[in-house]
Amino acid sequence: MTQRGSGTPPRDVLSSFWSPLCAIGARGLEAGAPPNAQICVSVFGASIVPERPRVLVSLSKTNYTHELAVASGTLSVSALAAGQLPLLEPLGLRSGRDGDKLAGLEVALTGAGDPWFPGCVGYLGCEVIEHHDLGDATAFLCAVRERETLSAEPALRWPDAQQVVGAEFLERWAEKSRREQAAARASMRWV
Repeated sequence: MTQRGSGTPPRDVLSSFWSPLCAIGARGLEAGAPPNAQICVSVFGASIVPERPRVLVSLSKTNYTHELAVASGTLSVSALAAGQLPLLEPLGLRSGRDGDKLAGLEVALTGAGDPWFPGCVGYLGCEVIEHHDLGDATAFLCAVRERETLSAEPALRWPDAQQVVGAEFLERWAEKSRREQAAARASMRWV
């Protein structure tokens, strides 16, 4: 924890509410269409009933994975491990609209056909119960249909990843974020 006067500026309190870095995957819609996945920092537990596990996943409408999840009604969640930093570039900075961004990556599929990433802390196979329009994004309330914990290590968090990904990656991430924020400002629900 950062103390006042320690020389390190405190992190914005809003960043405390981001979930660990997750890869959200969705299957392709047409026969032979590749699945897609993206990096997401908004996945939250949404149930206290053990036999009815749910998660809430928020995806920006600018992402191709969003379109696939809306159309298919399923998605996967991979809680990324520290060793999966190399996934941040293809899943966080490339678009599946430009080609198969999972080509060459180690990928497994849930029973529904949604991609997850071996080496992760664990994964979920989810069925969308309902989705809520947030203007710039969609919040998906999902029933967890399959899950597997693969590692006892803690999931990778964005503040930790930022310390090791390098300046060039962070510049590209910031540029992508600026574009997405401009689109979000124009369409998000706000008071």
